[in-house]
Amino acid sequence: MNAIEDRRRRLLQRAAQKSAAETEKLLDTLRDREDYRSEFEYFLDLFKAPTAAALEKRSGRPALRLLCIQAPLELIHAAGFQPFRVFSGSQASALAAQGLPALVCPLLRAVLGEMVFGESSSPSLPWILPTTCDWVVKFPEMSALTGLASPPEFYWMELPRLKSGATSRERWIDEVWRLKGFLEKLSRRPVTRHALLASIETYGRADDAFRKLKAARASGRLSSVWFLLVANAFFLDAVEHWTDRVNRLECALPAPRARPSPGARIFLAGSPLVFPNFKLPFLFEEAGLEVVADDLCSSERLFPGETLVTDTSVFGILSTLAGRYHQGCLCPIFADNERRINNILGRRLETDFRGVVFEVLKGCHPYDLESFSLEKGLKAQGLKFLRLETDYAPEDTRNLLTRLEAYRATLEET
Repeated sequence: MNAIEDRRRRLLQRAAQKSAAETEKLLDTLRDREDYRSEFEYFLDLFKAPTAAALEKRSGRPALRLLCIQAPLELIHAAGFQPFRVFSGSQASALAAQGLPALVCPLLRAVLGEMVFGESSSPSLPWILPTTCDWVVKFPEMSALTGLASPPEFYWMELPRLKSGATSRERWIDEVWRLKGFLEKLSRRPVTRHALLASIETYGRADDAFRKLKAARASGRLSSVWFLLVANAFFLDAVEHWTDRVNRLECALPAPRARPSPGARIFLAGSPLVFPNFKLPFLFEEAGLEVVADDLCSSERLFPGETLVTDTSVFGILSTLAGRYHQGCLCPIFADNERRINNILGRRLETDFRGVVFEVLKGCHPYDLESFSLEKGLKAQGLKFLRLETDYAPEDTRNLLTRLEAYRATLEET
């Protein structure tokens, strides 16, 4: 081993140790909370080894990595694979920062760092990459820049950026159909009509369980910190196991507690929040704010809506799934995304919040731009709006808390 290789090995070892310490610290913090219950332990244990290899051992299925959730999970499951959404923390993000542009999406930077951590032991199955944002399009190029000895294979799904019109719908159906062929080649077996219908039922049960948790958070039975943890854990075990544990948790939750004043209730929107980047949920609590609903793709938007299959042929089922994932998505990468503001206003009727906090990860350009149009529309409806730009690093914690406390005061005035 030459000096350069030895230095890289030591660097990776130190970074991996820091990353493990970051995770363990957050898990200990969560276990020390007053609202900790034994039913949370299952979800906490999943984050001790949030890797594709650990997922394969738990689920008994080969894992396929995802960055975004536009690829139909039911199709991946029906093909015999387990969807795995990759994420990591600030230590992995810092590791991957070398050799990349300064203003790279911190979420993808952390994923790249996690790839470097697991280079020697991670399974070699490909990634599925719907072309959501420009950073995702450049993700393979960035993975090469991190110095991986053997960058993985990437399977592209070209996502139409318009929802309206037959052309976009047909293009996405074609992409989903092509994904079926790719998965069949990978698994060496056909994706059958029976398997698709069974997977839709399986994910439907998961959606039903998750709806109960949404209601529990809205009623004050479950804090937003725990809700986010459970949502993040969705990609770390077999969907059947996760669903069972969510149902057990919901049954064990206490009766609704005394609620903060209506002025403390907020809706959370913006960039995804992923474990262990839980800085903001803790700051909300410290500032006396209660997240009662959100539209994060790492939280409440796990499931884009109910799947209603009328044509039970394979093509009919895939067409239904394609439409559900395309039309139901609220991601800001779409040019015609008017549903976003209507969704927030609709949730206001259900959960009675007075303000919207819009979180933007530095470098997350689609969400950054959308925050301005949403701010104008939501303020016109009488909602208080706060835009927070942040990163994975903890240095801005006190500044963010000061802004949140001031924001809470403005909510109480209304």
